[in-house]
Amino acid sequence: MSGQVFVNGVEGAGLPGDDPGFTRGLNVFDTLRSYGGNPFRLEPHLDRLELSAAALEIPCPSRDVLRAEILSMSVGDRCLRVALTAGGNRVLAWTPIDPAVVGAPVSVASVVSHPNPYLPGHVKHGSRAGWVLAARHLGVTEVVFVDPAGNILEANRSNVFAVVDGVVRTPPLGANLQGVTRGAILEAALEADLPVSEAPVPLGTRFDELYLSSTLKELAPVAKLDDREVGGGPVGERLHAAFRALVARECS
Repeated sequence: MSGQVFVNGVEGAGLPGDDPGFTRGLNVFDTLRSYGGNPFRLEPHLDRLELSAAALEIPCPSRDVLRAEILSMSVGDRCLRVALTAGGNRVLAWTPIDPAVVGAPVSVASVVSHPNPYLPGHVKHGSRAGWVLAARHLGVTEVVFVDPAGNILEANRSNVFAVVDGVVRTPPLGANLQGVTRGAILEAALEADLPVSEAPVPLGTRFDELYLSSTLKELAPVAKLDDREVGGGPVGERLHAAFRALVARECS
């Protein structure tokens, strides 16, 4: 089965054609996944969804409603996505997890970020056409945003982790998206006794290893950054194993 889509709790229902979430891209969403029928860190995902909705002044259903619908879809290993529109509609969908995506190498290109004061970086919004087109035209999996000082911020669908001289480094949150997987990987690194640094990561750093992290890819090695070959390595392998052990404990 390819998946199911529910609009306001009704399978296969549609959105009104005048919903600003459709006509103007005024919507927020969050993506999570289930492991063996258990959604991983559901409450932090709902926290982030509520914060995103508040920032864009989008109506948010009660947490009880969202939680119940997500739990009802959490069967086996699934990708679960919930979107809220400015028209007051909620869309929940699930699709099977594609194992080929988990931990698969990716390629990225850097682009300078120009923050929008009315669309904060911590908001997970649906206005992503520019990012999709940038990655498509540059021939990469994702684009990595860099601030005017040349420091890596995040990717358009992921957070960034680097290994430099044996230390696991990741950009500080600041205006970046607070990735749920990012937080779990930091916890896993500490449990695995890996040194961690949340500090600026200049684009020109000589990386030993480089990774993107997200709900669906978990921890994926960056094979190529712009014109530089990078890749994964033993620290990342150890970190990914520690993350999977954490998931197994929480979702057993």
